[in-house]
Amino acid sequence: MSSIQKISNLRGTSYRVHIRKRGLKTITKTFPTKKLASQFALKVEGDRRLQLAFGGRSSKMLFSELVDSYLVNEYRGSRPKEERRKLNYWVGQFGQKELIYITRRDISSALNSLPKHLANATINRYKAAVSVVFSYACREFDLIDNPVINIRSLPENNTRVRFLSEVERKRLLDACKQSQWQKLYILVLLAITTGARKGELMNLKWSDLDYTRKTAYVKTSKNGEPKILLLTDSVIKELQQFDADDDSLIFSSTVKPDKPYCFTKPWYQALQDADVRNFTFHCLRHSCASYLAMNGASLLEIADVLGHKQIQMTKRYAHLCIEHKSSLINRVMGDM
Repeated sequence: MSSIQKISNLRGTSYRVHIRKRGLKTITKTFPTKKLASQFALKVEGDRRLQLAFGGRSSKMLFSELVDSYLVNEYRGSRPKEERRKLNYWVGQFGQKELIYITRRDISSALNSLPKHLANATINRYKAAVSVVFSYACREFDLIDNPVINIRSLPENNTRVRFLSEVERKRLLDACKQSQWQKLYILVLLAITTGARKGELMNLKWSDLDYTRKTAYVKTSKNGEPKILLLTDSVIKELQQFDADDDSLIFSSTVKPDKPYCFTKPWYQALQDADVRNFTFHCLRHSCASYLAMNGASLLEIADVLGHKQIQMTKRYAHLCIEHKSSLINRVMGDM
């Protein structure tokens, strides 16, 4: 924000410019005419490098210090190790650089330096991770602006939705029942009926279940907020066969009970036995959403079940909603 002060004394009239920017010392300069003062104010306000040159800095925080502060005081997501991994990349790029000197060009150059085999979606996640950190700096440490804000995200192709057909679902559940890991069937059934993410399910504890209300409480979801999963009667029946009635993990490791069980081998074995191809555990979440869409649920209802904060993420299921509506209209109105 700038202001121009008129000064009159024995030497005549002059005009003093005051430019105040968050994160910078106040810039002052005097001119003989108001026109020159206005031109200077407009030029400096629109040029970050000039602001640094004239005003200097009010903070000397390093980027590495900012990252540590963000992870300790601000981050509330459920994947701290993954977030740290992405931010470590940025620390490697300019960890010892003072915040005020990190520019949009620096960010763009670092994004271009990421491995070429990474998908656009992955690169966008790296960009989002560092953007959140700079936004935190703007709020808490008076950084002038977020240098990431005007960098465009890369286009992502998230239109492909792989979900289980009715026949595949039956084969897969039957294969899970025969698995060497006794809890694979209930895990897959939970994933299909709740649409929960793998991490949300694997960190559930017996104390998170409420059989009376038929719910499971997820303390921290991917977006950092708590979440309630609705349990079907069939899921509750299966869970009660293993109920430990304590604070332990439902799907705990047999070696380290405080850690989730690594079910990679039994999962892939079940997929092979069921002859289900090109399918990941995350596709069970897609299956839940697709079944809801094909049975008349709206996009808002699907978003609520999946825990999407933005409806844009749910639009991949829109075509299934439309197909259901088309079938409904033709069935009811077709003879008119």
